[in-house]
Amino acid sequence: MYHRVTPMAAAGDSLPGLVVPPDLFAAQLGALKAAGWRSITVAELARALGTGRPLPPRTLAVSLDDGWDDGYAHALPALQAIGYQATYYVIGRRIGIPRFLSAPQLRAMAAAGMEIGDHTFDHVELPYLTPDRQRYEIEAAAGRIGEVVGVAPVTFSYPSGRFDPAVEEMVRAAGFGLAVTTQEGAQQRWSERFAVPRVRVSPSMDPATLLRTVEPYA
Repeated sequence: MYHRVTPMAAAGDSLPGLVVPPDLFAAQLGALKAAGWRSITVAELARALGTGRPLPPRTLAVSLDDGWDDGYAHALPALQAIGYQATYYVIGRRIGIPRFLSAPQLRAMAAAGMEIGDHTFDHVELPYLTPDRQRYEIEAAAGRIGEVVGVAPVTFSYPSGRFDPAVEEMVRAAGFGLAVTTQEGAQQRWSERFAVPRVRVSPSMDPATLLRTVEPYA
């Protein structure tokens, strides 16, 4: 789980712990690749869980939340350089506004094999909303993403990692195949596909530390 891939000096008021410099991001990916890890999108993970198809050892999914434009400027070239895919969770209302991914960028990323996932329309914590507003946040973002890239999103990321059983059910009813959280971990089961944990990658995590962190899940 990443959020921003940009130099610290360009990160503005983003929380420092969510900002990974581009050179470190590239080094982390390079170390994973050299250690034999292959990448898939979260959508591919959802399909594998749904069919019961076991994934090969050392398979991972890279995800980037919030839809910042540095995901195109810095993360995408590093991913393409080593042949990795990733899932970008974007906020519907922020598509095309300054500092966030534009519609042409999202289309280019989708054409390059990246998954564009749903991160709600306004990036609000869903458990604290009325059911009607929850439904709007989930479905309006899906509609906007589908309009932009031509394909409806199939996986979902809870803003701030906040969810409860009612929110899980609403995401399932909206047609999503899987939802990711901010809970720490990397084990996935079909029965828990709407509460999938992730490994948070921080700017203090050098490549060797990242490898040690993911090795138990190989």
